[in-house]
Amino acid sequence: MLTTLVALALMGSTPTCRTEQLHVWLARTGAALGTVGGYLAFTNRGATCTLQGWPTLTALGPSSSTTAVRVHSTMFGPYVNGTGAYVRGMPLVRLRRGQTAVAAFTTSDIPGPGRTRCRPSYRQLRVTPPGSATSVLVRAWIVGLDRELPACGRIAVTMVVPARDLPPRGYY
Repeated sequence: MLTTLVALALMGSTPTCRTEQLHVWLARTGAALGTVGGYLAFTNRGATCTLQGWPTLTALGPSSSTTAVRVHSTMFGPYVNGTGAYVRGMPLVRLRRGQTAVAAFTTSDIPGPGRTRCRPSYRQLRVTPPGSATSVLVRAWIVGLDRELPACGRIAVTMVVPARDLPPRGYY
């Protein structure tokens, strides 16, 4: 209860972003050194709102599904070398109309121990923004691989941060 009151006090009168007012999409997807991923992007299409915490990310494939584990950082960021502005605590991201927040996600494209191949790729991602109960489906297409998200290992997702906190292009 106290945590909820503190969160509400921090947010002031700015409401939490509703799934219906967000355009949810994949941004800057790619692969490097056995790691595949990118960014879940949340672009506000409505009145000013806030996002805070981790989205729920569930990868859906023809023979399996998995829900991502929550992490603070991945190979794709958002914290470059652990020195970003939001390393401590959890950022409250305020989005005006047209602004974007992101959460990095990663997995492996290498079969796990004792396996010679991965399961069939995930075709869709079910994404639920932080603070929401409603989800959207996004195609799990990884541009850097020219195919859908491999189902080879555990998926990790970070908390949302402002898009301006992404590592510069070419970092990974």
